[in-house]
Amino acid sequence: MADVTTNALRGIIKTLSDVVVPAIPADDPLALQELKMVVRYLDFARERVDHLYARARYELNFYAGLIAGFTEPLGTAYPAQARDIADLSARAKALLAQPGAAIGDLRNLNLEIMGRISGLLGEVTDAAILTRLERAVVLASEEITAFDRSWYAPLKLERFPEQVRPLASFIPMQQQSVS
Repeated sequence: MADVTTNALRGIIKTLSDVVVPAIPADDPLALQELKMVVRYLDFARERVDHLYARARYELNFYAGLIAGFTEPLGTAYPAQARDIADLSARAKALLAQPGAAIGDLRNLNLEIMGRISGLLGEVTDAAILTRLERAVVLASEEITAFDRSWYAPLKLERFPEQVRPLASFIPMQQQSVS
């Protein structure tokens, strides 16, 4: 059986737009505004639903790469942390190598890695090492911010949309059928 998520979202959007929006009293502009925001977000979700798995893989790959870059700066000064990084990196590599790994597993490991990155920044007391780690995070934030700008571009919140890279420059895009 085919996944009906996209068509279901399309139907919900149409019902809300064609039936519910006109039924809102003119003297309730806040309700109308809120409902239009809901419709807009549902339309965004409909557009992105087929790419959620690719997003989870991209984010895990991104943050696993970021934390792997911490290994060298930590060196022998923080051996326990270096072992944690090696373990997380190996787990991420193994999970990313699994075709069809569960999206929840991808997301959970990514959250674990993000939490560990944050934790490391609080644990490291050597100023020179901490500076290198913080610099790596700041430099990496440019790319993940570019990804997020691309991901959320359909919401049309971007002040400079012409500067946003296409989502296909980050993740493989499937052709969506129009129904």
